[in-house]
Amino acid sequence: MRTSFVSYTCAAALASILLSATAASADDVRALRSDKLVEKAHVIDLRIGHGHADLVVRRTVHNGGPRHDQATFYIDLPAGAVAVGLRTLATLDGKPHWYDGELLEAEKAAARYRELTGVGGYYPKDPALLSWRSQSLLALQVFPCPPGEDKTIEYTLRLPTQYRDGRHHLDLSAMGTEKLPAAATVSPMIAGEALFIGDTRQKAPAQISLKDAVDLSVAPASEKPLEGALASVSFGKQKNVVRFHIDAAPALSRVPRGAHVVVLLDASRSLEQEQVEAEVAMARAYLSHFTDARAAVLLFDRAVHAPKNGFVSVRHALAGLDGAQIVRRNGSHIDEALARADALLAALPEGTPKRILALTDTRTRQELTPERLRGQLSKSGALLHVGVVGSAFSTTLERDDTHTWATLTRPTGGLVWQASIDKDDPGEEPRHVYEELARPTRIDHFEVHAQGLAREDIEAPEEMMEGASFEDLRLSEKQVPFVEVTGELWATPVRRVLVADEAENRRWAALVFGSHLLHSIDEADMMTLAMMGRAVSPVTSYLAIEPGVRPSTEGIEEFTGSGQGFGSGYGRLAGAHRAKPVRLATFDKQAFLKSELERGLSACGGAGKKATVKLESTIQELVSVRTTIDGEKAGAKLVSCLEEAAWEIVLPTAFDSAWQVFTIAL
Repeated sequence: MRTSFVSYTCAAALASILLSATAASADDVRALRSDKLVEKAHVIDLRIGHGHADLVVRRTVHNGGPRHDQATFYIDLPAGAVAVGLRTLATLDGKPHWYDGELLEAEKAAARYRELTGVGGYYPKDPALLSWRSQSLLALQVFPCPPGEDKTIEYTLRLPTQYRDGRHHLDLSAMGTEKLPAAATVSPMIAGEALFIGDTRQKAPAQISLKDAVDLSVAPASEKPLEGALASVSFGKQKNVVRFHIDAAPALSRVPRGAHVVVLLDASRSLEQEQVEAEVAMARAYLSHFTDARAAVLLFDRAVHAPKNGFVSVRHALAGLDGAQIVRRNGSHIDEALARADALLAALPEGTPKRILALTDTRTRQELTPERLRGQLSKSGALLHVGVVGSAFSTTLERDDTHTWATLTRPTGGLVWQASIDKDDPGEEPRHVYEELARPTRIDHFEVHAQGLAREDIEAPEEMMEGASFEDLRLSEKQVPFVEVTGELWATPVRRVLVADEAENRRWAALVFGSHLLHSIDEADMMTLAMMGRAVSPVTSYLAIEPGVRPSTEGIEEFTGSGQGFGSGYGRLAGAHRAKPVRLATFDKQAFLKSELERGLSACGGAGKKATVKLESTIQELVSVRTTIDGEKAGAKLVSCLEEAAWEIVLPTAFDSAWQVFTIAL
C-alpha cells in the first residue's frame, strides 16, 4: 500500500533526526558486506547560469573486500536542490561506457532494483538506484562493486540561484563526507561572463574544495536594463506552478563619456547662506562623477554670472568651487540662466552629451511658468535636472514628479529633485547619493503585470535598484503566459515582457520539489511534474542498468530495510537502513521490533524511559501503533515521536502472517 503524503512529511522529519547523529550536514557512504569498500573520489562539474546552476557529481568507490558489494550513498542535498539525472559507468566491448538512468515510478524502480540485485544465475551487472528520502536527502544504491576494483557513478543536481548585487549567486553548503570533501570545477554557463568566489573575481574554470560553505556567482554580460524568465507549468485542471524572476542590470546606466555639463547655482536672497553653501557641495558631489567631462558653473540672481573661460575640465571647475564666496543678491532670473546654458551647449558638435543641472529654490516671478521656461531650451537638446535646494545638514535626494516644474524637465529626459546635503561631510556619502543626478541607478514606478494574476496579489517593490531582483513563486489556478514589467529610468520609460519558456517550464517542474510549494502538491499530481522535470521526487526514482541485466550469482541475500537494500520514494527511511542482513530461518520478529523501537526511542531523546508499544501487522505492513511511555501523557512530544518511529519500520519478508499482534516492552 502506498504511504500517504502526510505520512511522508512526518517520515522525512524523522529521517533527518535519525541521520543527524551520524551524518550531520555531510554525506554518508556505506557498504553492505565489508568495511573495505571506501569512497576514493568525489568531483563536481559546476556551472552557474541565470536563475539556476547544474552540478554534475561523479563519485568513485573502491572495493577492497573479497566479494561483490553494494555501496549506498546518503546524499545531503544543498538547499533547494533536486536530482535530474543518473549515469553508471560500466564496460561495453571491453571499453568504459556510460549507461543513462531511466526515471520510473518509485515503487517500480525499487522492485526492479530488488530483482536485478537478488541472487540469480548470471554474472554481476551494474544497476544503480537514486531515490528520494526527504527534501534534503537522497539515497543512491549501487551494485555490484567488484572486489579489487573501482566503481563510478554520476548524478546531476539542479539548484536555483539568487540574483543580488548585480550577480547570480549560488550559496552552496559543504558537500561530500567528513573524510572526503567534494572537489569542484566551477565555470559560468554563458562563456565570457565574470566568475566570482565570494567577492574575488576568478579565472574560469576555477578549482575549489567544498569542505566549507561557499558563495559562488557570475556577473551577467548583458547591457539590457532588465532581464528575467517566466515558467508557467500546468500539472492539472486549474493547477499551475508559476515562477518568474526579474533582474535589474548590475549598472542600469553609465555616466556619458565626453559630456559637457552646465551647473546653475541660485545666488538669490530667497535662499539662506547655508543653502547657498549646500549648492556648492551639491555641485561638487555631482561633477565628481564626470571624470572626463568639460564643465561650466554659472551663478544667477537678477543677472547671470558666467565664467570667462567657458567650459573647463571638471578638475578646474571643482577647484573654482573651493572656497567660493557667493554673495546673495536680489532676483531669480533662472530663465536667463537657462537660456545662457542652452546657448553654450548648442554651439557644441552634434552628438555631444549635454547636461544642465539647475540648483534653486524655484521661487521666482509668477510669469515664469514651466511652459515659458521650456522655451529657453529650444536649441541644445540638453537634459535638464532641477534640484530644489533644502537642508544643508543631511544628505538626501528624492525625485519629485508632482512638482509643477516636472513639466519642464521631463520632456528633456530629466527630473525635479528634492535635494539636501550635509555640506560639512567629507566622506563618500554625498558623492554616492548624488550619483543619481549623473546617471540613473534605479527603475522608478516599477510595476509587474502578470496575465492571469490579480495585480494586488503581486507584491512588487515601487522601485528596483540596479543589481536587485524581484521573484515570485506560487501555485495558481490560471496559467500565466506572459509577464509585463514597466518603469522609468529618470523620465525614460522602460518595458520588458517575459514569455513563458519551455526550458524554464521543465526546470521549475523539477525545482518545485526543492521549494516550499512541495507540501501543497498532492501525491497524484507529483508524477506529472516529476516526469516533466525529469526529477527524483517522492513518487519517482532513477534506475540505471546495463542492458540485458539479470539477477547475478553475487546478488544480495534477503535482508531488511532499504537504506542498504532496495529504496523507494516513501517509507524507506533512516530508521530502516541500519538493519543488518538476517537469516529468515532463525529470525526473531519480537527482537527485531524491539531493536527498531529502542533505536527510535533513543533518537527521539527518550533513552532510558520505559515504554510499551502495541503493534498490529498484516503480512509486511504495520496497520496499528499504540504507544505509552511512563511519565508521559498521550499526545506528548516524546510519545508522538516514538509513534512516528514505529510507523517507519520496514518489515522484512519474515513477517508473513495474515494478521499478527506484538506487544513490545522497552
